[in-house]
Amino acid sequence: MDSTGHLAPCAAWSQHAADLAAPLIGELQEWPESPTMDSLVADGYLERLVPGVFTPPDVLDTAVRRALLLGAAIGQELRRHHVIAGDSARWVMCGGPAPSPAELLTTAHRSPLGGVLVRHSRLATGDVETMGGAPLTSPVRTALDLLRFAGNDTAVPAVRDLLDNGHLTESQVHTQLATLPHRYLTRTARERWEAVLHGGATPWSGSACQDAVNGAAAETALPSAVTR
Repeated sequence: MDSTGHLAPCAAWSQHAADLAAPLIGELQEWPESPTMDSLVADGYLERLVPGVFTPPDVLDTAVRRALLLGAAIGQELRRHHVIAGDSARWVMCGGPAPSPAELLTTAHRSPLGGVLVRHSRLATGDVETMGGAPLTSPVRTALDLLRFAGNDTAVPAVRDLLDNGHLTESQVHTQLATLPHRYLTRTARERWEAVLHGGATPWSGSACQDAVNGAAAETALPSAVTR
């Protein structure tokens, strides 16, 4: 808790995250959404972390800062079971423009957040690492989620970004894809993986993607606690 009695930024994740986030909270700027803010983001003067919460791009210069500032931007709605996932996890690891909307993964059945995409899924041991006390999906789990669930314009370049920045290897993705059950999303993931390897693109149904994102929660396993 802070001196005002409010939950400190990122304390829901861990005390370590809260300690590291405390000096960063002043970098967040709250502004009503407007065409002016859209222009400032498009021109690179600000980054939108969640709707109505912005920060200068130059403070997002490390993976730890990106993870903690995202958690701080979510604020008191953040919960322990919220894991940075999808293109947001790729962004934490690799940098670049902040994705919109931000994406989290949870094992809880009911965890909606305004302006944030929250997916429900199980987490196996090894699927989650920590970055400055903030949980995010591991590189290979991030790649698999992108290949299965991300939009067509996002999946292939995002997985290439993870590969190009050395966060995972082709063999790791091959191995994990081979263990997935033979379902529609698995076929889509394998087609997209071929596009990653060969520089092409694959068709993707937007409605099917949304159905997958909104799918029912699955049984939960405990995440690991690998600290970077």
